[in-house]
Amino acid sequence: MTRYAINPPELKDARSIGYNHAIIDGQQFYMAGQVAMDADSNVVGDDIETQARKAYENVGVLLEAIGMTYADVAKVTTHIVDAKEHYYDGYKEVYLETFEEPYPCHTVLGHDQLANEDYLVEVEVELPLTEADVDAIEPDGDVVREL
Repeated sequence: MTRYAINPPELKDARSIGYNHAIIDGQQFYMAGQVAMDADSNVVGDDIETQARKAYENVGVLLEAIGMTYADVAKVTTHIVDAKEHYYDGYKEVYLETFEEPYPCHTVLGHDQLANEDYLVEVEVELPLTEADVDAIEPDGDVVREL
C-alpha cells in the first residue's frame, strides 16, 4: 500500500517536533490541524480573520503539494476559540471566500484555548483520493516522501 508524508517547506518543520503535516495512507488523506503559523514558527495575526486566512493558506499549501485544490475538499473541521463571537465575526467570511458551492461539510467546535494561547483557530480538512490521484503524486523525498 502506498504511503506518503507531506511536509512543504512553506510550513513549520513538523518533523523536528515529532509529526508530519499530512499523511496519505492508501487512498486516505490525513492532516494535522493547520493554524496561523509561518515556517519560522511565528503566529501570524492577532485577530480571527487574519489567523483564519493563514490557516487556510497553510491548508492550500498541503493540497497543492499533492495536486489538489480547495474544490476537492469534502469536509472541514474548524476549532475556534470563543466560537460564539469569532465564527460570525471574521471566520465565516474567510471560509466563504475559500470555498464555493457545493460547499464541503463543515463542523465548528468551540474551545477555551488551543495548543498555543495565541491561536484563535485551527483547521483540518478531509478529501477523497482516487487511485489515479494517488498514482499522480510524485514523491521527491523531501516535500512528499514515500514511507
